[in-house]
Amino acid sequence: MKLLVDNNISFTIADCLQPIFPEHKIVSLRNKFAANTKDVDWISALDAEGGWAALTMERRLKTRPHERLALERSKIVFFFLTGAWLKFSVAETAWRVIRLVPLMSTQVSVTESGLFDLPVNASSKLRPHPR
Repeated sequence: MKLLVDNNISFTIADCLQPIFPEHKIVSLRNKFAANTKDVDWISALDAEGGWAALTMERRLKTRPHERLALERSKIVFFFLTGAWLKFSVAETAWRVIRLVPLMSTQVSVTESGLFDLPVNASSKLRPHPR
C-alpha cells in the first residue's frame, strides 16, 4: 500500500508509521508536495501515479464540489478520520492508526477507489460513503 498522510494530520504520524510498516510506502503530504499544493492538484497527481490511498481529517473534501468531483474521478482510496478522531492528541491518533493500518491495507487490496470513515476502534468495520 502507498499511503499519503494529509497535512491536517501531524506529519510525525507518517514518519512513525513508515518504520513500523516497511512493506508499505507511507509519506506525509508535506514531504511529497509543496506546501501550497491545492487538494485537487495532489489528488490528480496521486491518481496519475496510481495505487495510492490517502489518510485525512479534511471533511470538506467530501463537500466542496470541485474537490468532491476530484475524489469521485480518482482511483484513490480515501480514509477519513472524523468524529471522535478530532479530539485525540497526536500520540493517541498515532497508536489508533497503527492498529488500523492492516485494515486499510486490506481495503486497498480489494478496491481501487472509495471513501471510508475509519472507525475509532480497530474491531469495528469501515463505513463506506455513498458515491
